[in-house]
Amino acid sequence: MKKAIILLSCILAVSFSNAQNTDLKARLEKHLYYLASDSLHGREAGSMDDVMARAYILEQWNEIGIEPFFTDEGFEIPFSREGISMANLVGIIPGNDPVLKDEYILLGAHFDHIGYKNGEICNGADDNASGSTALIEIARLLKENQSQLKRSIIIAAFDGEEKGLWGSEALASKMMKTDQIHQVKCMMSIDMVGWYAKNGKLELLGAGTFKDGKKLLEDNAGNLKLKISDFETAVMTATDTRSFARNYNVPTLHVFTGVKSPYHKPADDADLIDYNGLEEITCFISRVTTQMASDPEFGPTGKIAEIHSGKIKPFELFAGAGFTGTSISFPKAGLTTDGKFGWNAGLSVQYNYKFMGYRLGASYEDTKCIFPNQADLYGSSFQYRHQAVEMPVTFILQNVDPNLRFYAGIGANARYVFNSSLGGNLNYKTADLQWGYHFMFGIKLGDLFFEDYFLYQLNDLFDTNAGDPKARIFVTTFKIGWVF
Repeated sequence: MKKAIILLSCILAVSFSNAQNTDLKARLEKHLYYLASDSLHGREAGSMDDVMARAYILEQWNEIGIEPFFTDEGFEIPFSREGISMANLVGIIPGNDPVLKDEYILLGAHFDHIGYKNGEICNGADDNASGSTALIEIARLLKENQSQLKRSIIIAAFDGEEKGLWGSEALASKMMKTDQIHQVKCMMSIDMVGWYAKNGKLELLGAGTFKDGKKLLEDNAGNLKLKISDFETAVMTATDTRSFARNYNVPTLHVFTGVKSPYHKPADDADLIDYNGLEEITCFISRVTTQMASDPEFGPTGKIAEIHSGKIKPFELFAGAGFTGTSISFPKAGLTTDGKFGWNAGLSVQYNYKFMGYRLGASYEDTKCIFPNQADLYGSSFQYRHQAVEMPVTFILQNVDPNLRFYAGIGANARYVFNSSLGGNLNYKTADLQWGYHFMFGIKLGDLFFEDYFLYQLNDLFDTNAGDPKARIFVTTFKIGWVF
């Protein structure tokens, strides 16, 4: 069966190549130059310019012969949020199999943008006139090859994406109410696909959500260089897959050419778009969609992207490094020294249970600070430095959003100092084993984390029994790293 699917893929590739005509690139340019024109003033959701963009897309759909998905309501499906009236366009290209035609591959692209920024029009050529343009021509290719489709293809032009993914959320909710959401075998978001040449690759996120995803995509790549990820991981590039994946466990694929274009800036204009790349991507998505719709064995793996899951992993590995600032307190003298920059790097394992976390770590610390000259407190000074292995245990409270997590912790720590030095020929003996408590505050953005860590020593830094001064060390660490 797999050999037959490979053969089918090759046949489809040739078929679509022949189906193309020399007007495809010209049509892509025509659509994009209109949708990203100054006359539409950046297509802000709820504006008349947004309505005009939607009318243009609908005109193209009618010309192609797409049918309304919601037959009793027509193409335009209105919704409103925060007093803003918007509408999605939702069409269908019916499949031919008596059973599989009631299953869907959903292709979506948002057509709205942000309007003005600092008084200048943001035309949103890449974001997302490129995706809306590709969607029109993908629909044309699929309609021309409708006889090959077993499953039906839903074509959705989303409004209100820039306001907070409102359009895709509204469609997913509506399809849930009509009991059609669980018939969607894959939801594909075509969002920012106009900068292939500059990005050097087409990025495909979510291949792990459907069976043999990586192979399916590679078999249809043609001349495209692909970057295929099993799951979506980027926080700052949220797209319309979110509601389908997070709320209804629908397999998803995000197609885009990265964020090298002038994202949300006035410079994102139609003359910067890579139209050769856009043509290749249009044909590629058409081939992939046809294979999804034609293969009876195509289906979900049961996995969705962690960024969409609404859950955090039970176990996480934190790897990070950062700068330290250290000071020494002399309680009897009422004196605290100034710190110097050092560094800290290490690993920690965290177990998560709902809003609580428990972390065990180990890190290497190289830190130093000013040490006063007791004979001349306001004059010369020395430097204290040590290298140590630090082992903290931390109890953490956190919110449970896997994409944007804030957390705070408190715990105990032990530090083994294996090397220390003190200037001025002072013979104070540093305690090899030190212990204390710490506080920490952090933020996790996707897989990236930032932390502030404040460590306080409870036992003495030096050997007070030998007459060394009573002192304790304080270390502040700012750390940045990655979570696996």
